Amino acid sequence: MKLDSVTTYEELMEIVNSHDIVLACFVADWCEPCTPMKDELDKLQEELQSIAKMVAIPIDQSKEIALREDVQGVPTIICYKKGKEKDRIGGYKQAASVRKLLKL
Repeated sequence: MKLDSVTTYEELMEIVNSHDIVLACFVADWCEPCTPMKDELDKLQEELQSIAKMVAIPIDQSKEIALREDVQGVPTIICYKKGKEKDRIGGYKQAASVRKLLKL
């Protein structure tokens, strides 16, 4: 299962405000660690779909989101809970680290 792609800030905010927990993964096609990171999240998505909404944000098509969310590098995962950013991690992380981000 592939992550849904989000390309506008409005779309991201709609998702963030309509789900209790959202994991937004900022990625780029040219980013070598982004591919395995997306693969880890694709695996987790099925497991966590009842707990969290997961989306991919391609920064080259979504510069406004990256700027507004102060993303300094890719991959970056931001965890939103109840409409607000609660935590973020940068760089390639295995599924276990993403679970920790969710406090699971």
